[in-house]
Amino acid sequence: MAKIELPARMEQLETMLDFIDKEADAAEFPKARVSKIRLAAEEVLVNVFSYAYPEKQGQVTIICLHKNDRFLLEIQDRGIPFNMLKAPDPDISSGLSERHLGGLGIYFAKQMADEARYVRTEGVNRLTLVFKKNGQKLS
Repeated sequence: MAKIELPARMEQLETMLDFIDKEADAAEFPKARVSKIRLAAEEVLVNVFSYAYPEKQGQVTIICLHKNDRFLLEIQDRGIPFNMLKAPDPDISSGLSERHLGGLGIYFAKQMADEARYVRTEGVNRLTLVFKKNGQKLS
């Protein structure tokens, strides 16, 4: 298990993503899967930076764990409670001019992960995204 905790600021995004890349590479995940892990993480982290701490500065903790053929990415924050898994999916069938702004990042993150779980315990949002090495949805 590897862990990093940094301020929830956009300036820290590349450091966080590089940390995740390094851990996924160490787990010997294919480059295409690492790219999906990175993109899903980026979407979630930008959401945390933008909305979790509206009144103050906060922290983000990232935990990476490789287990068998699975890579678990947990993103934690002490911001406003938000379960992205309950966010409605955008209507991607309508034209761009008919869509509301936003919401696609969360949708993409949910679609890229093979499994996703959310829990809020002791004032901490804990989002776990699971990626399988071969990219098949978990049952």
